[in-house]
Amino acid sequence: VGLARSSDLDEVVEAARIYAEEDNVNDLVKGAENRLKDLAIQKLGKEWCEKGMLNIPSFYEESSDGLAIGHMLWLHDCLTAYGMYEFAKDRYANLETASWNKSKSFEENNKKVGPGNPGRMYDSSVDLTAALSNHYNPELAKSKLIEVHNWLKKDAKVSEGEQATLGWKQAYNLSTWEEFPGEVAQVSTIILARIGLRKSGGDSKKAVAEAKVMRGIVRRTSSMLLSSDED
Repeated sequence: VGLARSSDLDEVVEAARIYAEEDNVNDLVKGAENRLKDLAIQKLGKEWCEKGMLNIPSFYEESSDGLAIGHMLWLHDCLTAYGMYEFAKDRYANLETASWNKSKSFEENNKKVGPGNPGRMYDSSVDLTAALSNHYNPELAKSKLIEVHNWLKKDAKVSEGEQATLGWKQAYNLSTWEEFPGEVAQVSTIILARIGLRKSGGDSKKAVAEAKVMRGIVRRTSSMLLSSDED
C-alpha cells in the first residue's frame, strides 16, 4: 500500500498492539474471517465456494493455451462477493499486457511471460473444453470468464451508478497519499511537483502553496550562496 506520513502507521500499529496484547485476538481474526466467508457464500453460492476453484489448469499447462483461468475466476469472485472493482481492474490490466503470439508454440510463448502474474486475458477463440473438462460446472466457469472479461477489459466502462447497483461501490479510500492517487509516487516526481516544475497527481491548493514556499526557499538559498561566493 505504501506509507506517506507517520499517521499512515496508526492502524498498522493498533493492529499490531491488538495482536500482541489482546487475549481474544484469535477470536477477532476468526470473526472477521467468518464474516468474509459468509458473505462469499451468500453472493457466490455454497457449491461454487466449495468447488469453483478446483480442477482448473494453471497457465503453465498447455490446455489453458496461456489463459490465466484461475486468476480470472478469482477476480470474478472478488468482484461478485466483495465489490473489489479497482483492485480487479488493475490486476486484469496485467493480463491484457501479456505477450502472446499465436504463430508460436505454447512453450515459446510460455517462456516470455513474467512469473509475477502469469497468464493472459480471456480469448474467445480459445476452446476451453479440455481445460475445464474436470471442473464440476464447465459452462458456469466459462460464463464467469466471459463476464469478468466484459467487466474489466481495457475499453469497458462501468459507471458509478452501475457499480452501486452491482454492489461495487467503494466503502472508503485506502490511498495513503491522496495527491497521488493510483500513481507510483517517485521521489523525483514528488520533488519536481512540489516546486512547481512538473504536474502530477492532481495538485491541491495545499500543494500549490507548498510549491511557492519551496521555490522561495530555493531562491533565497541560491542568493545567499551567490553572495557568499562574491565575498
